[in-house]
Amino acid sequence: PYAFGYLPNMDLDGDQLRFTHAWIKYEGHQLPQVYQQKMFAINPLLNYVQLTDLISDGSGFKTKDIDRVVETEDHWFRPVDIKAGPDGAIYLADWYDSRLSHVDPKDTWHKSSGRIYRIKGSDYQAVPPFDLSTYSSQQLVELLSHPNKWHRQQALRQFGDRKSSEVSDQLVKLIKNEKGQLALEALWALNLNGSFDQELAHTGLNHPNPMVRQWTVRLLGDRGSIATELMPALLEMCRKERHPEVISQLACSARRLPPDQAIPLMEHLLAVPEVAQDRDNPLLLWWAMESQLDTGGDLVVELFENTAIWELPVVQETILERLSQRMVMKGNQQSLAQCTRLLTLTPREDLVTPLLNGIREGIRSQSLSALPPELRDAMKPFMKHYGQAPLVFELQQGNEQAINTALRIIADPEADVNERLTYIEQMGTLEISTSLETLLNLVENQSERASIRQAAIQAASRFSNKEIGERIAGAYPDRLRADLSLRLAALNLFATRASWAQEFLKMIEQKKQVDPDDVPLQVIRQFELLEDPQVLTSVHRIWPEASATTSEDKNATMKRVRGVIGSGDGNAESGKVLYQQLCGTCHKLFDQGGDLGPDLTGYDRSNLNYLLINIVDPGIDIREGFVNYKIETNDGRILSGTIADRSSERVVLRSFNGEESVISAADIKQMEAQSTSIMPERLVDNLSDQKLRDLFEYIMNSDYDIN
Repeated sequence: PYAFGYLPNMDLDGDQLRFTHAWIKYEGHQLPQVYQQKMFAINPLLNYVQLTDLISDGSGFKTKDIDRVVETEDHWFRPVDIKAGPDGAIYLADWYDSRLSHVDPKDTWHKSSGRIYRIKGSDYQAVPPFDLSTYSSQQLVELLSHPNKWHRQQALRQFGDRKSSEVSDQLVKLIKNEKGQLALEALWALNLNGSFDQELAHTGLNHPNPMVRQWTVRLLGDRGSIATELMPALLEMCRKERHPEVISQLACSARRLPPDQAIPLMEHLLAVPEVAQDRDNPLLLWWAMESQLDTGGDLVVELFENTAIWELPVVQETILERLSQRMVMKGNQQSLAQCTRLLTLTPREDLVTPLLNGIREGIRSQSLSALPPELRDAMKPFMKHYGQAPLVFELQQGNEQAINTALRIIADPEADVNERLTYIEQMGTLEISTSLETLLNLVENQSERASIRQAAIQAASRFSNKEIGERIAGAYPDRLRADLSLRLAALNLFATRASWAQEFLKMIEQKKQVDPDDVPLQVIRQFELLEDPQVLTSVHRIWPEASATTSEDKNATMKRVRGVIGSGDGNAESGKVLYQQLCGTCHKLFDQGGDLGPDLTGYDRSNLNYLLINIVDPGIDIREGFVNYKIETNDGRILSGTIADRSSERVVLRSFNGEESVISAADIKQMEAQSTSIMPERLVDNLSDQKLRDLFEYIMNSDYDIN
């Protein structure tokens, strides 16, 4: 729950199609040199094997696609596993079937068509049978320099199985005398046969090959603590090391050590100038520090008694905000006292901002009154830095004078926009009831900025008054509907409480002031989740077509669409426009579109049956991460959407229009996954034949975006 970030994916220079679940880095000896050290990656959905260059990029890697080494028009070709063999050739397991994913619950897999393919050079020669278990230890040492990695790895397995020290002296000489891959293989062999000791560790920590240094640190970390005699050498290494991959390993190993050893290592690593410029190492150092807070939190805080550490870029940019956020979210007496101490150690006023930002994030769905008085007192001298507006600190403590002042600023169209937005958000988050009239006035005022009115709608949704539904429903036809963001925010609000939904549905059914077509199917589904008899009756009367389709309906639709597409040609440019209207708000294609649903770029878009099943019956296979959840809060709201983020303290729910709500775990009465997809059914029911052909032409046959 305290990760506060993720390492990014490797940068890819290529066609951006969905990549693979299995690949090898080729280190054989049989294929031509152009393939050495390259990635062979399988893509079973799109029926090819990709050749890609793996390029060092700081502490990580980036990739550059080179060529497709196996490609076919046969859509049954499904490479699902790949291995290099002892002969230096590459072997592919081909599932060979018309489908790969579980779109049909019936067991219709083709049982007898799987194949194995071999990729080999033109001068290929088979390897005669051999048995490494019969090799002498000396022969195994010789295999460590074999040009095919398969043989090197199998030799290492034998060292691990035998646990013999017979050739240990020879292996130590290899480490001392060699600078390349052979030195690393020798280190691995010594570790596997049980000969990795302090003397060897000293050699490894000072080796010219950074991968030997990296693996020495890794193997030391595997033990869970460092021998006292080795700590000076490890600390000296932290001071001098500049290779980003070795620094990564030092950070990862520090995470596994006891606090009295880990924290001195981190102190030196934080001071390495190159760390802040690396893409991954700042977060690795944060995770190392975070892991020590439960048992070594006081030692972590002692680091900041040294004012020089506050000036380090990685500390200012990565550590400080996460540190205070973690301490506040942990919320026990010890961690809150540590946060208080950290604030008092701040050497300069401008350095307090990340700490205050972290505290703000840590109590995002609560009031400052939840913090102990000592911490609030430590924050008071810096309250002008807390949040985007100076009154936030007092608001979160329930200061009545501050509330009145903030309400005047909120109502003033000449006041700073960011300050007004901050106070509006606080009124909702803190559920300050005296703000409701001001919020509703803003919603109804057409001369106000749309951003202010949208924020007011979202803040008003935190209250339960029936009046909210009445007034916002009354404002909807003439004062909200014309602006898409306001319309969607209002619809989202109506769908959270039965009484508000009833007021809005009256505007459709009784007053005839709202067109039923205004309401997206996702909102209709949210109305149904309210499970209110009056709301359900109105919904089924207004939108009879919104009821779930039967299997017969779905089969008929798929048959119709399949026939239409086969009866004529489509226009991809027209199809792109339709795609953006129907699909693009939720799905990316060629890096354009929303992220409420999966990125479609790398899917098997040329397979019409696969597309039809998932479009006509979107609930048949809901991918992890895109499940729709229904949340009932203790104050009676019903919310639905996908989980954007989740921890033990809060849930961040993303609604159909991209709006995110932060809900404290303590405020959740019930949360359950829904079996229906957020993607609506009947999506293509009302499209003409030509529009259907245009849409599928764009989705199925475009390998790049159409300008």
